Amino acid sequence: MNKLTKIMFSVLTSVALATSAFAGEFAVTGGAKATYTIMGQDSTTGTHASGKGIGISNEFSLKASGELDNGMTWSYAQDIDNATVQDDASIAIGTDYGSIKICVSECGLSTKYSFDNSAYGVGSDTGYGGGSTSSGSSANTMQYGKNINSYNNVQYHTPADLLPLGITFKAAMTPGRAGGTANDSVHSTTGVTHNGSMKQYALTMAPIDGLTLSGSYYTFGDLGSQDDRQTQEGGSLSANYSIGQVSVGYGETIHAPKQQMVVSDMKASDLTMHYENSAYSVGFAVNDNLSISYTEENSDKRIKQKSTKGVKTDNSVEMEITTIDVAYTIGGATLGVSNSETSNDSYTKNTDTTETILALTLAF
Repeated sequence: MNKLTKIMFSVLTSVALATSAFAGEFAVTGGAKATYTIMGQDSTTGTHASGKGIGISNEFSLKASGELDNGMTWSYAQDIDNATVQDDASIAIGTDYGSIKICVSECGLSTKYSFDNSAYGVGSDTGYGGGSTSSGSSANTMQYGKNINSYNNVQYHTPADLLPLGITFKAAMTPGRAGGTANDSVHSTTGVTHNGSMKQYALTMAPIDGLTLSGSYYTFGDLGSQDDRQTQEGGSLSANYSIGQVSVGYGETIHAPKQQMVVSDMKASDLTMHYENSAYSVGFAVNDNLSISYTEENSDKRIKQKSTKGVKTDNSVEMEITTIDVAYTIGGATLGVSNSETSNDSYTKNTDTTETILALTLAF
């Protein structure tokens, strides 16, 4: 009996050791942020009420990775935001010829913010963002176009050392109409009011030390029976250079929203042809703990207006956001102060908004 017990124990131990040799690694990372925000506006036509408020947000990432017997690698990631909502996930398979990814509301390829060197965050992507979303629409915030991480998609990434000058290329596409959600084996399809299929490409290169050049482009397919007049497309180009304690970046973006023949857009008096954006950002690392930055973003909303007599006029408006950030890091905690001033808030002329954010961010 003792011999049998020893034999069973030896077998189980061997299996456990063999299994651990091929088992994947698991990790939990994330962060929590507490903010105190002060909002103000200089006109009575603003779309956001002035006031003060506090809030707490968090995001956890569950990550697992491992290696197959043939040398291929795999990884899995699942994000959990705020109220334990599982909204972003991806699976990646790595080979000598590049990696394949399956992404659910994840894996963005847009280089729209590659110019950014802000200490806390680019003004259009933090807090108020230059436009009110209280009505349930994001069309009032500064428009940088679409990113494929808003949809479920598949991707291919070239190996990091395949192309010269540090060039990497990434391509992604949605399996059908862009929209819907998918978790586990349950999926949803989209109706006729959603976008067509989406494709997005991204290219980055590092020709010299300290310089990174980035570009991305996206396009949507037609809407079938809805007969597009203008499909969505756009792209971004940027350059970012770092030398010593200073980083300087510049970027441009063009975004053309969709226009459809069978909806109210056809008869509307105002039609948005496209958005033209330009931005620059300067960051300075005072020391290992303290950083400051200045960022300016401009977005020109190109609008054509058509009167009942068929006369077309240009009714364009330009939104501008200037942001000054200061951040101080102590171990895993960062204290940040961000001040953003927006002119023509929500693409509404003669509307100015000021936002100040005090933030405590904990990383773990």
